[in-house]
Amino acid sequence: MMDDRAVSEAIGFILILGLVLTGIGLVTLYGYPVLAKEQSSTDMKNMERAMIVIQNDMKSLCYKNVPYKESTLQVSGGTLEVIDADDYGSSMNISYNTGSDTGYLVYPLGALTYRSDRSNEVITLENGAVITRQDGQAGSAMLAEPRWFYDEPTKTFVIYIMNVIADDRMAKSGMATVRMSLEKASTRPHEPEPPGGPVTVTVTYTADTKNDHSTAWKNYLTGPTVGMERKGGAENTYEISGVSKLVIKEYNIKILGI
Repeated sequence: MMDDRAVSEAIGFILILGLVLTGIGLVTLYGYPVLAKEQSSTDMKNMERAMIVIQNDMKSLCYKNVPYKESTLQVSGGTLEVIDADDYGSSMNISYNTGSDTGYLVYPLGALTYRSDRSNEVITLENGAVITRQDGQAGSAMLAEPRWFYDEPTKTFVIYIMNVIADDRMAKSGMATVRMSLEKASTRPHEPEPPGGPVTVTVTYTADTKNDHSTAWKNYLTGPTVGMERKGGAENTYEISGVSKLVIKEYNIKILGI
């Protein structure tokens, strides 16, 4: 008669091996996407904090008369890019009309942009605001606001323009050191005529075709801090009336390297 004792051991080994392979397959099928998503989420949170650090460095250059700042950060899961104002399509157009005098000012904007390799999320530092959006989709939100404000008692409207300039287009992944300096700072007070008379200020945000942050700027400009209203049916145009003094503070921040 044949000895069948080894057959049960072979069947047991095959069953155990099958269970192990099934477990590995399930982990690969369901677990890996979850791990990848969690890693992407971690990378985005880290870059949000890093962009806010860079924003604070820019504020130090502009408001504290610090001539030079640099920050070292880890750019994980994507690419950090510096886009000069001449290559970036966004701008702030500001006009004011007192009835006897009309001013029209155009301020082109540069930007620092992070694009994730694992998702569609994009984080941009534009005109002193940290903004997030989904690439290729409408809609955006501010993670950290700029410093515009309207002082109701004195009817003073203060606008800050923080422009990013660079000699070359730069991009970096991995460890990056963002080095920047303040190249230009100017303050323009615009007094109505007659003095103390009301003025209507209009702000139009022109979006870059590849970096549309219209929604974020709309929510900010029409929010309680600034208090502007959308102008009729005009696209991305907002106005505020009764302003006794308009002050525009313009800063050119040069990115020396990353």
